[in-house]
Amino acid sequence: MRTNESSIVGKAFGKNADSSLIVAYQSHQDALRFLAEALAQSNGVALLQGPQGSGKTTIVREQSTWSARDAAVAFVDGVHLAPRRLLTDLRTQFDLPTSIGEDDQLLQSLSNFLAQQARCGVSPILIVDNADRASASALRILNWLAALDVRGKYSLRIVLTGKARLAGMLRDNSMSNLSRRNPSTYSLNPLTSHETMIYLRTKLIAAGGERAEKVFSVDSCERLRETSCGWPGRLNECAKEMLEAKIEKQSTRAAPKVIVTRDGVVVSEHELTERQYVIGRSELADIVVEDGYVSKIHALVHVYPNAIVLADLNSTNGTTVNSKIVYKTVLRNNDIITLGRYKLKLENVPALSTELDEKVRASDTLTMQNLDDLRRVRARRTIAALRHK
Repeated sequence: MRTNESSIVGKAFGKNADSSLIVAYQSHQDALRFLAEALAQSNGVALLQGPQGSGKTTIVREQSTWSARDAAVAFVDGVHLAPRRLLTDLRTQFDLPTSIGEDDQLLQSLSNFLAQQARCGVSPILIVDNADRASASALRILNWLAALDVRGKYSLRIVLTGKARLAGMLRDNSMSNLSRRNPSTYSLNPLTSHETMIYLRTKLIAAGGERAEKVFSVDSCERLRETSCGWPGRLNECAKEMLEAKIEKQSTRAAPKVIVTRDGVVVSEHELTERQYVIGRSELADIVVEDGYVSKIHALVHVYPNAIVLADLNSTNGTTVNSKIVYKTVLRNNDIITLGRYKLKLENVPALSTELDEKVRASDTLTMQNLDDLRRVRARRTIAALRHK
């Protein structure tokens, strides 16, 4: 696997991807508006629901950053959350004294802190991500915190995230204090087809990748959306798997090559490792074909990662591929270019998708350089050749 490309894939879609890059989509934006509105209400409790990988953590972390500008915020992961860790995390993030040892002392100190903040007009915020995976004892502490108030105003605003049915979880765990606060609930929606395309291409470009529109074609984006059901976390995993498989395949695949024969005898072989190759009678050509039928600068082969394109350069006698005269064509494996008594056979040519084939034929995106470009190339080669004489 090529190191640079692999690094870009990991940076875009791996576990170490840049967390500061947020590609917002409709449901993401709606969820942020929901959280801001819910936290501004007097009851101040919000439940954010969605399956694993739906972007809940990204959303509440973004909300945490915004809320921290005006209020004290604590962010706690609910996975296997026990009372001691909950209290320790609150003490650390609310900057409470570290000398407090017993749980009851910490609860009292926490209660005093919340009351003081509420009297100042800004109740702190507690965000418990994956609250549905917290222990029952930790949820009881959370229920106790939900009842704290100062002069009829709740001392702590609360955001909980979970897979689904968080409201039912509160009732099932006898969390009456939280239930009485009539929490608002928002269920996330997956990305649409268009949002998926924007999401994938933006992530790849931000990581330093190129040709994002070719790497993630419309068809490939739709396949990834269907596989991931449009949820960002799973979409990252699917995109990473797809790109890593493609890189692995490219690294193990033999380089395309041209085998030049004359009357059935092999004259030369050329591995196509550069971006373009000039075919012609001139000694300055990349692939020299010494035949009077062949023009000095006869044709150009342009090598793309997923296609090889041949273009005739207004040669005198034209260019023939598989016994058919062509001006510009996409080459396939085992295609034979005939030039006078010479035959050029293509091997190890990458398979071409139907979509790309149509684009190459219908558009000018792969149009070869014009004659002026070729003259400049020849001039540079001539100068280089003279310098080495």
